[in-house]
Amino acid sequence: MQLLNSLIAFIFTIGILVAVHEFGHFWVAKKLGIKVLRFSLGFGKVLKSWQLGETTYTICALPLGGFVKMLDENEGQVSESEKHRAFNRQNVYKRIAVVVAGPAANFILAVVLYSVVFMLGTPGIKAQIGVLENGGIADNSGLQIGDKLLSVNGKQTLSIAEFIGQFLPAANQENLSLKALSKTGELKTLKLNLSGDFLANPQQGVEKYLGFEFAYPAFKPIIDKVLPNKSAHLAGLKTGDEILKANNKPVKTWRNFVAVIKQNPNQKVDLQILRSGKLINLSLTPKIENGISKAGISLKVPENYLDGWRVETRKSPLDAFISANVKVYQFSVLNLIIIKKMLIGEASLKQISGPISIADYAGKTAETGLVAFLSFLALISIGLGLLNLLPIPLLDGGHLFFYLIEIIKGSQVRQSTQQIFMKFGILLIFSLMVLAIYNDTLRLLS
Repeated sequence: MQLLNSLIAFIFTIGILVAVHEFGHFWVAKKLGIKVLRFSLGFGKVLKSWQLGETTYTICALPLGGFVKMLDENEGQVSESEKHRAFNRQNVYKRIAVVVAGPAANFILAVVLYSVVFMLGTPGIKAQIGVLENGGIADNSGLQIGDKLLSVNGKQTLSIAEFIGQFLPAANQENLSLKALSKTGELKTLKLNLSGDFLANPQQGVEKYLGFEFAYPAFKPIIDKVLPNKSAHLAGLKTGDEILKANNKPVKTWRNFVAVIKQNPNQKVDLQILRSGKLINLSLTPKIENGISKAGISLKVPENYLDGWRVETRKSPLDAFISANVKVYQFSVLNLIIIKKMLIGEASLKQISGPISIADYAGKTAETGLVAFLSFLALISIGLGLLNLLPIPLLDGGHLFFYLIEIIKGSQVRQSTQQIFMKFGILLIFSLMVLAIYNDTLRLLS
């Protein structure tokens, strides 16, 4: 069922993003008087086709892209009466406008989606320090357990999501200004010295990089699910077991138990549990998965456990629109910085994701709710817009590169030269797709 949900959410996501992107090309071309022969969503076998005016609209079997085919003398014969409507006959600035319109439409879509999200309200958990690592960035800055994080560089961060969202665009700075409210009501203004390059390895997470963990409600250490063939299952733990002691020390909360597991990778941990009113002694050996020591069990979460921890931020239409533009700009810059770091070898190519990861996150956010899914859609739309602006032959950015050369030299780049670069572009895009699917597969298996 989850696989089906992910597949449906993926097709819907890609369909919306591609339709908006191609509509950008289509709309500007029509406004400039260029004849559009075909508007296609997808590639390959045509599933449905219809004619509207002079344009044929098609939906194809492979939903991983689309295209707008315009009248062009480089792709076939054009009658004398319609040559003035051919794409290749337009001046270079009109051709630039048509090409830029696709990525621009994706950025506009992201602004619209984020505006809706901010007006609907973004629910979250209050941003408060729960655990502090000695000698970490947060500890050295003067943060303390219980501090509520109010803002990053002057931008409000009442929730965990808001804190992470404001931290990411600022992660490339050396210093970061932070406002926090202590447990005693003291308002503190702090400077975080961001040692190390977070963007070179963003998978580590903001908490691990800054050296703290966010506070969450304290839960009793009662087991909900035991994963098959994992440490806890092999040790004999069962659903409903309450963990009382670990290595002869009392376990009062789930966080206490998790801390013991993290501190003892590949080492035996002696447990005392309560099962149906009886005390039972067991031992398990946590195993390392994705660099983290794990037991293979999940917590039993009581109903209404987030009462008193929830926060929600809603904005007026004008504030939402302004905030949406800022967010799109911030994430665009952030993506460009990460791309730059990957190109110069300062960041791992493992960050590249493909259709499997997109389908996975599309399904998960769709199940979470409308706000989460719209936020995900906006984020992917920004990525698609930036990807198409990269100066890679075959992409919009590759065409823009040829047009820039044309402006400089005063004449169009020869078709034979463009064809050579197009072949290189196909090879590069294919290689990136293989790498993305490889990374996706590794994530899926882990």
